[in-house]
Amino acid sequence: MDRLEEYFYNQQKAYEDLCVRCGACCGAYDGDPCEHLTRGQDGTYYCPVYENRLGRKKTVNGTVFDCVPLREIIHESWVGDERCAYKKMLHSRKIKGT
Repeated sequence: MDRLEEYFYNQQKAYEDLCVRCGACCGAYDGDPCEHLTRGQDGTYYCPVYENRLGRKKTVNGTVFDCVPLREIIHESWVGDERCAYKKMLHSRKIKGT
């Protein structure tokens, strides 16, 4: 891996590491989460198909939806989004920029 690739890899990892695994973006609190959303023994959520998560998926009740990168929906609201570290970061940046 060259230095530029390493830089972008580290930037992506740092961004991913911000996630607190609340599960809100995957429906953990709306009553019909993604069928892949899994709760770990420590109480946090994870996606066992994370590397292949994007695209057509189903909820536990069978509703079909398109899983998209969080950056595409970060400005929307969803049940439990107050738990989302990315939303908190975005909100704090808006306050600082105001």
